[in-house]
Amino acid sequence: MAHKFPKAKALIAREEGAVLLLVILILTLISVLVLSWAQEWRTELKLASNFGEAHKCQRLAEAGIYYALGKLVNAKTAELKGRQAIAPQTQGSYENHWQGDQRPHVLELTDGVVEIRVGDEGGKINLNQAPEALLHNLFTGLGLPEPQVRTMVDSLQDWRTKDSSPRPYGAKSAYYLSLDPPYVAKNGKFETVEELAWVRGFEASPLIPRLSQWLTVQTTGLGINLNTAPLEVLLAMGFARDLAQNIMAARQAMPFRNLQEIPQANVTPLLGQGMQISFRSSSFFTITSSGMVKKNRGRQTIKAIVRLDANPRVPWVILSWYGGFPG
Repeated sequence: MAHKFPKAKALIAREEGAVLLLVILILTLISVLVLSWAQEWRTELKLASNFGEAHKCQRLAEAGIYYALGKLVNAKTAELKGRQAIAPQTQGSYENHWQGDQRPHVLELTDGVVEIRVGDEGGKINLNQAPEALLHNLFTGLGLPEPQVRTMVDSLQDWRTKDSSPRPYGAKSAYYLSLDPPYVAKNGKFETVEELAWVRGFEASPLIPRLSQWLTVQTTGLGINLNTAPLEVLLAMGFARDLAQNIMAARQAMPFRNLQEIPQANVTPLLGQGMQISFRSSSFFTITSSGMVKKNRGRQTIKAIVRLDANPRVPWVILSWYGGFPG
């Protein structure tokens, strides 16, 4: 029987080898599963962290909107009482007010940073009323080629008017019905600046989210406010670049009250085009608020258009609110 022992030992060795391979295989599978689960857990934790940061950025942006509203109400109250844009004042008292000139205001908070820009709609070009020359100057000043500018200006005017014949470089429903998908020309007033995305010459333009810096659909009845108009609007109005920059620098210390306070300003051509000029803010403002948990690391932006009201019980009305606005 002794001669059988080696075979038995070989069989046992083979069985032990098979068991070892099986154990190694099981351990490998367990390792793969654990690593897979760990990766999923890391992904879930990352998504949860990103969601938490996005939520916090959103709340910071919302806080910025309401903070700006409080500042605007204070500034408007001061203006109505005659302490702004009417009577002379010291430089410091005016700079403490938010002027609606779209300059950035940065708030450093415990949970993050908020960047706020406030634009007086009265300092912009009215999209529904602007004359052709003013629109042409604006788009040309933005660096667009002349053929595109002609198409944009003519098509814009065709969109907002009821006549059926297109201008030389414009478009009416016959053009828009040939597109995919087809649609008809509005032949009426613009309700939002972003509506320009439907107009010939503006399709897929990267300018669309930025055009509201210079254009508005709010009817203020005051003309363009020289104390809040951005540089591009001043240039479109016909002011030389040096003079426009001087106007912007001087009004930060104290607002202009009349044209005589603006040195070397020749406004005869502007008035000849039927352009109205104002020196006080309107009741309509655009507030763009960006919330960031960490500066330059993701943000959430809200754009709101508001109307200030003299009623102390309801000092403002939010006309529109765009969450997730590019910015």
